[in-house]
Amino acid sequence: MLYNYCVLFLLFFIYSVIGYLIEIISVSLIEKKLILSRGFLIGPYLPIYGVGAILMTYFLQKYQNDLLVLFVMGILVCSLLEYFTSLIMEKLFKLRWWDYSNKKFNINGRICLENGALFGLGGVVIVKIVNPIFRRMLYLASETLIIVLGIFLSLIFLSDLVITIYIMVRLKINTSRYTNKDATLAIKKEVRKALTKNTTLTTRLIKSFPNIQNNANYKAVRDAIFKARAEMKKLKEEYKQKRK
Repeated sequence: MLYNYCVLFLLFFIYSVIGYLIEIISVSLIEKKLILSRGFLIGPYLPIYGVGAILMTYFLQKYQNDLLVLFVMGILVCSLLEYFTSLIMEKLFKLRWWDYSNKKFNINGRICLENGALFGLGGVVIVKIVNPIFRRMLYLASETLIIVLGIFLSLIFLSDLVITIYIMVRLKINTSRYTNKDATLAIKKEVRKALTKNTTLTTRLIKSFPNIQNNANYKAVRDAIFKARAEMKKLKEEYKQKRK
């Protein structure tokens, strides 16, 4: 049971990271400059891509020999996911995380035909080619490695999710100025700014998992967190100097 969960989560995590890379490449090309901040969370992953890929691999597998049906079902599944994700997040946070109102054939700015076609193509590629490769790679690894890696990345992902929501809700980040427009980059900057001001959150994260001190990855995780804090503090000081 635990092993199967870890395999599923690792597939979700891999697709989330791939989605993040796709987003920064496409947005950077459109903006004609490097854009690294995409998505709701602090880390380099977009859960909506992970969820979409998992839904397609588990529910569209029976259509793998009919490419046209697979393409159409990929459009349907991912467009519904994107629409309701946009709707739910807007209801929760009172802002629009992405907006396709400027694109043709859109529905309430939440989904559009262009993205739907890309989702359909992605469904064909994932179900027919990519997912079988990833699953073979995971099943080649030892069960212990899969479980350890799955639990470790789950803790990172869930901690990111909790910290981001905590900062937005408890610290009352003002989202009203981002209403009815794509607020992804702006809100992410707000969260990071709040995280910089509340560095006790990162310290608490380490203290919340005392057992990882006996883990070989503990020092690397700890050093990475404190290095990030130091870099953020340095950037903040440089920004203050420029304003003087």
